[in-house]
Amino acid sequence: MSRDASARLIVAAVALSLGAVPALAHHSLALFNRTISRDVEGVVKEYKFANPHVRLTIAVANPDGSTTDWEFESSSVSRMIARGFNRVSARIGDVVTVHYNPMRSGKPGGFLSAMTDSRGRKYGPVEDR
Repeated sequence: MSRDASARLIVAAVALSLGAVPALAHHSLALFNRTISRDVEGVVKEYKFANPHVRLTIAVANPDGSTTDWEFESSSVSRMIARGFNRVSARIGDVVTVHYNPMRSGKPGGFLSAMTDSRGRKYGPVEDR
């Protein structure tokens, strides 16, 4: 292999490896404090059962009567299906209880690990409850 071809191969390998770094960061759970688990109840405003991550937004009542939107992210659709979730696990207007790991930043929301819907059905791994 010529020196020129070797140099091109090295440059290509470095370029490809740099592209992998953002992909790894995207799937990091570092935003969430996975050592703490909490529950919060609210009304479903939005539920996106789609890859790359299932997302849920609920309106949580504040003591003064106002509400705050809490944003939750979870695993991929295939992982959530394995935990019993589906496209209609959360319906707009339903009251749900979300079991989650909070955001390290303190923002309202976190990593959704389990949920109980308004009909009493539980979704998610039992060992997290």
